[in-house]
Amino acid sequence: MHTLSMKNARTAVLALGLAVVAVACKKEFDTPPERFLPVGSVMTIAELKALYTGTRVHFPESKSVYAVVTADEVDGNFYKNISVQDHTGGLTLRLLNSGGLYIGDSIRIYLPGTVLAPYNGLMQLDSVDVDNNTVKQATGVNIEPLDVTTSQLTLQAMDTLQSRLIRVNDVEFEDPCGQTWANAAAQTVGERFIRGCTGSSVMVRTSGYASYAGQPLPLGKGSIVCVAGIFGTTIQLSNRNMAGVQMNGTRCDGSTPANTCPFFFKNFNDGNATSGGWSQWSDNNIPWNTNTIGSSDGTAYGQCKNYINNVNVPGQAWLISPSVDLTSHTNPRLSFMTACNYNGAALEVVVSTDYVSGDPSTGTWTNLSPALSTGSWTWTQSGDLDLSSFISGNTHVAFKYTGSSTDGKTWELDNIRINVD
Repeated sequence: MHTLSMKNARTAVLALGLAVVAVACKKEFDTPPERFLPVGSVMTIAELKALYTGTRVHFPESKSVYAVVTADEVDGNFYKNISVQDHTGGLTLRLLNSGGLYIGDSIRIYLPGTVLAPYNGLMQLDSVDVDNNTVKQATGVNIEPLDVTTSQLTLQAMDTLQSRLIRVNDVEFEDPCGQTWANAAAQTVGERFIRGCTGSSVMVRTSGYASYAGQPLPLGKGSIVCVAGIFGTTIQLSNRNMAGVQMNGTRCDGSTPANTCPFFFKNFNDGNATSGGWSQWSDNNIPWNTNTIGSSDGTAYGQCKNYINNVNVPGQAWLISPSVDLTSHTNPRLSFMTACNYNGAALEVVVSTDYVSGDPSTGTWTNLSPALSTGSWTWTQSGDLDLSSFISGNTHVAFKYTGSSTDGKTWELDNIRINVD
């Protein structure tokens, strides 16, 4: 009995020791240290901008600016940059890393480590680290945009308006038909223009990565909430999100959105020369293609040339519209734009009411007399070409290219439309 008791006692002591060791080995996780960014002296955005006198400004001492985020990266139109403002003005922040700050965030910007300098006229605070240079004070803070008209958006006004949230009123997009905000397929920037019924036009610049880049432009007149910007001597507006686009009213010419666009339209923006029922025919494999080289907004146009593999190929190349039914319409008018360069024959524009398909020689074609580009890649508007003599249920329009073995122009074509009353 004595021996058994001693054995039980040793077992109990061993178990107790193991329990103590187990407790002692249990890891205790440290609480992350609370981040602290000194406030230092406080400045307004206007006071901050005034520090720039021609040399990049660094901040070795503790300084802070309080502001509210007015445009963020959520919709993809802004990337690694956001806009903020206080009661004295707006400022663009260039972020080291994407994300973390959103519209309505009231923040304190801790300036050490950042750099103040303009980029092509737009004042920016560069190298902002969201974790180490900003502290959120509140969320959901509303900044009401400043109401302006296009006539108020001047280069002189940009000194105070840049990076501010504005609402441009009583405006419509120029030539919105068939246009999207940007080129979503190629992810290239879109440069579209808004205008009032009087006054000048102003550019709305949209990233090809914006979530709405491929959406059609609004057809009506109304208002758009933007961030005002500048690049050199060009005023650029940046849409912050689609909720701020309210453009559904009657246009300056009296047309409603439903009646704004032409009866028939092709602009090649999809990068396909024969989409929409168009066809092409050539007697020697000269193609109609699309191109974007030299395009101011990155969108495509139609193009035909006979200089293939370093040789001028003789022959014809036709780009032919689908059958258009004009029987229920009056005063049909054809218009388009051309550009060209090099030497060779003029582009012919022809119309038929008996062509069906295939070889165009199976139809009867009548030449029209448009204004055409004279060269140097200069885009030229054709003017309105009267189609009232060709009203039928089977009207075709075609663009006939001709090249020889010794020469051939490069012809470019865009914005083909038929308007009717």
